[in-house]
Amino acid sequence: MSRSYGASSYDDHFCLKPPALLWLAVLYLSRALLLLAMYIVSSMSLSRVNPQAVAELRGTVSIYAFIPALVAAPVFYGLLCRGPTSSGLVRWFWSHGRTILIVATIVDAVISIGSSGIIGGDALALNAGFLVAALFDAYFLVYIFATRRVRDVFADFPPFTTPTPRRRRR
Repeated sequence: MSRSYGASSYDDHFCLKPPALLWLAVLYLSRALLLLAMYIVSSMSLSRVNPQAVAELRGTVSIYAFIPALVAAPVFYGLLCRGPTSSGLVRWFWSHGRTILIVATIVDAVISIGSSGIIGGDALALNAGFLVAALFDAYFLVYIFATRRVRDVFADFPPFTTPTPRRRRR
């Protein structure tokens, strides 16, 4: 891996920090799960579920949006839990994270294009929102696939250290 980055590009474990655009790409690909989590948290704080919120959630997220979100979820978890005491499973997901994100981006683009109305041939029923989503997917696909920094981030992980047990106070 090329170590031609500035000192501020490294974290406390001397590993390359994920860039903000990579965070944005992972959040974008995981948007269905994040919206579901926000819905669950907001409904737990209320005594009953707001039917209008349920209708808006159904209108915002289709069941097909959960497919790329579930594919990208392990990388999102790896971004949150990346550290020296991380498990072998997190390390495996991280080392394959670039490939996982490329697959999630392609799946999301296929779903967006399929939902836009282009494939059916009805030009009057085109949904511009899905086409914009496909453009985001194309941008993130090129970014994840072609950027050296993303490749270097996924090749770098803090070395394993066993967690130190906490002492009890007497």
